[in-house]
Amino acid sequence: MIFYKKCFFLLLLWLPGLVAFAQKSEIAGRVIEQTTGDPLPGANIILKGSSDATIANEKGEFRMQTEAGDILVVSFIGFETREIIVDRNASALTIAMKEDVNQLSEIMVTGALGIKRAARELGGGSQVVGSENLNQAKTINPLNGLTSKVAGLRINMYDSKVDPQIQITMRGTRSLNRSKNAPIYVVDGVPVPDISRINPNDIESVTVLKGANAAALYGSEGVNGALMVTTKTGNRDKGRVTFGHTTTFSNVYMLPPAQTQYGQGVNGVYNATQAESWGPAFDGSMKDFGPKLPDGTQPQALYAAPGSDNRLDLFQTGVNMQNDISFSGGDEKTTYFFSVQDAAIKGIIPEDKSRRTGARFNGSRNFGKLKTAYNINYVYFTKNTTPDGPWITAYSLPANFDFNSMKDWQNPLAIGNPNNFFTDLQKNPYHQIDNIRDESEQQNLNGKIELDYEVTPWFNAMYRLGLYNNNVQTRSTTGKFEAAGRRNVNGSVNDGTNNFRRLNGDLILNFHKDFGKFTTRLLLGQNFRADNTKASSISTSNLLLPDVFNPGTRIGELTGSSSITEYRSLAGYGEFTAGYNNYLFLTFTGRNEWVSVLSQENRSYFYPGVSASFVFNEAIPAFKDNNFLSFGKLFGSWNKTGNVTLDPYSLNNPYTQSNGFPFGNLVGFTPGLRYPNPNIQPEFVTSFEVGTQLSFFNNRLHFEGSYVFSDSKGQIFNATTSRATGYSSAVVNAGRLTNSIVELSVSGDVVRTNDLKWNVGFNFTHINNQVKELYEGLRSFNIFRQSYANIGQAYPSLQVSDYQRDPQGRVVVDAATGDPLVAADPRHLGTMVPPYQMGLNTNVNYKGFNLGAQFDWRMGGWLYSEIVPRMYTAGTEPRTAEFGREAFVYPNSVIETSPGVFTENTELKTSGGGKAFWTKQGEVQINTAAKSDFFKLRELNVSYSLPTALLAKQRFVRDATIGFVATNLFIIRHKDNKYGDPEYLYNSTDGYLSFRQVPPYRTYGFNVNVTF
Repeated sequence: MIFYKKCFFLLLLWLPGLVAFAQKSEIAGRVIEQTTGDPLPGANIILKGSSDATIANEKGEFRMQTEAGDILVVSFIGFETREIIVDRNASALTIAMKEDVNQLSEIMVTGALGIKRAARELGGGSQVVGSENLNQAKTINPLNGLTSKVAGLRINMYDSKVDPQIQITMRGTRSLNRSKNAPIYVVDGVPVPDISRINPNDIESVTVLKGANAAALYGSEGVNGALMVTTKTGNRDKGRVTFGHTTTFSNVYMLPPAQTQYGQGVNGVYNATQAESWGPAFDGSMKDFGPKLPDGTQPQALYAAPGSDNRLDLFQTGVNMQNDISFSGGDEKTTYFFSVQDAAIKGIIPEDKSRRTGARFNGSRNFGKLKTAYNINYVYFTKNTTPDGPWITAYSLPANFDFNSMKDWQNPLAIGNPNNFFTDLQKNPYHQIDNIRDESEQQNLNGKIELDYEVTPWFNAMYRLGLYNNNVQTRSTTGKFEAAGRRNVNGSVNDGTNNFRRLNGDLILNFHKDFGKFTTRLLLGQNFRADNTKASSISTSNLLLPDVFNPGTRIGELTGSSSITEYRSLAGYGEFTAGYNNYLFLTFTGRNEWVSVLSQENRSYFYPGVSASFVFNEAIPAFKDNNFLSFGKLFGSWNKTGNVTLDPYSLNNPYTQSNGFPFGNLVGFTPGLRYPNPNIQPEFVTSFEVGTQLSFFNNRLHFEGSYVFSDSKGQIFNATTSRATGYSSAVVNAGRLTNSIVELSVSGDVVRTNDLKWNVGFNFTHINNQVKELYEGLRSFNIFRQSYANIGQAYPSLQVSDYQRDPQGRVVVDAATGDPLVAADPRHLGTMVPPYQMGLNTNVNYKGFNLGAQFDWRMGGWLYSEIVPRMYTAGTEPRTAEFGREAFVYPNSVIETSPGVFTENTELKTSGGGKAFWTKQGEVQINTAAKSDFFKLRELNVSYSLPTALLAKQRFVRDATIGFVATNLFIIRHKDNKYGDPEYLYNSTDGYLSFRQVPPYRTYGFNVNVTF
């Protein structure tokens, strides 16, 4: 018995050790590069919270004693550190490491043709925006996520609709054709015409190749730089599921101010059926409003301005809801990534909405020496919006107009019914919203197949075939409403389709050979591109029945059109890079292109390029292993790139049918009025760039600076000609634009500890875009309304009518009437594109809490508003009430007493202060121009991630984050700009605010992300 007791006692002593020994087990792992799957020998693996550590061998393999719930911290220079929770059932791990975009010396970037290259080799400016930074504000359009984050890149929105258009330019304007200045978009190596429908959460990174030299291998479209989009692939480890949800709310702000002193009427007299605000001052009484209703009731309204802006009642709170889920994983041979997104938007205009549902599958498979990659992306997008009528009306209605009372317009006895509306000079905004609709349905399918075969260790052959297909069906309708006079609305319907397909193929031969300290790489390629577009429309403008939008139920004939266009291009290209000792690189590029839009004699053209880079901190012994300078590179490039901005068939003379020509009912054809010059050649852009990249204090501080000059000659544009030639215009090669650009970027970790990391970044761009030449002695060329191209001035220039002024800038008034005099010549104010652009970002991470903010600052530009002249005419602009609607002494004015002699005007009053006077002042364009300077908080993101140690207690959730997101929380504008958001543009024209634009809004909301 004593023996058994001793044994039991010893067993109790040994049991904790036995249990501990049973919990510990050896785990095997392998550390690899996420994209290629190559091993990362020398990777450090540390058991968090202990001194246990090991290093991966030459195959990237390691072994370590662990237990369930342990956290492995894996790090490798040039890659982001990862923390891996040990699963109790795991006996082997494959850990895929992602490149760290802050390590300039080791980073790999997506270069031309989608081929990975070391950043140290590139002889031109580039910047990588990672997924986390791109999606900081949870935008639906990935282009919005790039705004103000890249030096030299300028992104503008057109307005605040549920699917706003985006304009993007890189390093200024190179072509007078406003629609041909966007960079090329390349998704996983395949050029595509648009990336706005891509789910931003599917994007791993966007590499911005700024210079034409960096994108020269892409042909004409590469002249404006390239956005290289790399979508996510599966990790070569255990599969994972990620779910994300975002809800944001949008509210209108920054409407042009309106006066609140005077209401509806004419010449100071109240008129119940007058829409303009030239009546008496508000007195708080009840007054008749509009005509009598059919039942004899006379509506009345309070004749007083409310405490808040009634115009805001026209807009509602917009709601944006996104739901994302993705599945990813893989092994040493195969990877997969599958995602689904649904994004629904309720606009700030009632009934406006859009919805996007899409799915993506990315996969790869290695078969020995053959590597394959393939992806497919499908997006179904719908939207339903009202065109520009409702908010045009809102700017000119009286301050006491009750928008909410107008919603019930279908009721025959309601004051909002078109028959009962208070005036026939304006429309009920809600009737317009309900009755006039634009609908569209879009299906977008794109994908690629890529085969890469290792013929020898120094020679790879790759073929890549990409498809982009976009089908759009549209319907625009106006409901029929029978009424007398101007209140009558003819019903109409316009149905349209637009089908676009692009096939793009590349055969790429990649040779790479090392000779001691020398490395060489030769890339030879052939490209074909085939674009096919088919568009058709059918419409009628006089429907028979209300709410029946059938082209068959009409009065009169149908109208319609149909077009088929094709574009073809072939190209051969090459790139040779020679490197010495991994610190000196020289690259030559060349491409010859054949395009179908030029005549046979001119459709072939060649353009070369050369670039160099020198990593001097590794070449100069004094800088090696320097604690101050971690990385230093000098780079430079020169290239001459062809650019063809013509649309298909631009060099053909089109003939159109004209009814009743040449006489009677015989149908004839008339030639076009533009001379299709068969001698048109490509525009050529010659540019050079020099710059440096520096990294300090063990990669804590980074700097990049560049100077760029580009010269665009032989501009292709439409020039006015004498009608005696039989044409009113001609396509010509003329004109010259230059760009002088300075780019600076600074970023660094202000604080970097285990618990706290604070990063700050700043980018600065100055662009001097000048017009040097136009056509045949032409000094000025009108681009759009007040926008001009003027020789010797920045492009584009704002040119407006102005008052006559004395040498001190004071306004000269008529000595007889006291009214200001208008100058005979227009006044040039300056560029409509802000030449100074700055972006500031900051990110603070403390124990799972993260604060990210993006600021945008643009200065030096001008804007013009076409909204304000209408408000002058309607009597709603604040200045029309400034002087009590009486004659007044025009401020800061003078009288010319004799030629060149001016006397200050202190007594001579204007001829009046009513509608006639202020309408005339609204026509003087200087009154509606202002500086477009602004500083705004573009994005804000505050989030909290659950601690890894907490999640280690369970096996289901790997990561979980909840956050608050917001955009446009505040904006500081120039004191003279009371008109709107300077960032918005109209008709591809910078600095132009239109009443057709939906006003700007700010958003705020929350998001949740969980990884399983």
